[in-house]
Amino acid sequence: MSHCIYHVVIDLRSNLRHFFRRNGLLTLSVIAVLTGGALGFLLRGTQMSTQIYFSFPGELLMRMLKMLILPLITSSLMSGLSSMESKACCRMGVLTVTYYLWTTFIAVVVGIVLVIIIKPGMGTEMESNRLGGGPVMTSADALLDLIRNMVPSNLVEATFQQVGHKYFRPKTLSPF
Repeated sequence: MSHCIYHVVIDLRSNLRHFFRRNGLLTLSVIAVLTGGALGFLLRGTQMSTQIYFSFPGELLMRMLKMLILPLITSSLMSGLSSMESKACCRMGVLTVTYYLWTTFIAVVVGIVLVIIIKPGMGTEMESNRLGGGPVMTSADALLDLIRNMVPSNLVEATFQQVGHKYFRPKTLSPF
């Protein structure tokens, strides 16, 4: 009897190993989504000042995706248009611009409707400010800003943009 159980366990283990080799990325993605959902649900009620650290990897991913969109679309349009005749190319250009305008319009309308319905940011406290009126910036915030600036969201804008820091002297109160 124990010999049959041993074979069942071995077969189950080999089947699971084969499944994870075939569907490893899918499995890890599902686990990551479930973990993120559980963390978000559990940490929602806490008043954590470190919530920005949880959103940082997602923000970097979105910046990388935005960075790739413009070159990817431009190169695919150029290669597609170069293989077409001039009459079909003109018609395709009109269709592309029309499609772009309609999808932009639909995205704007959906975004406005969702903002009106969800009201994001409602009920959150604003960041703490110094007496001088400037935002409090820690060294961790400066490091995260440095990493954010390493991944531009727009390649064209990044070639013309110059990043600089502004330092403010604290105002001293004079007795005179």
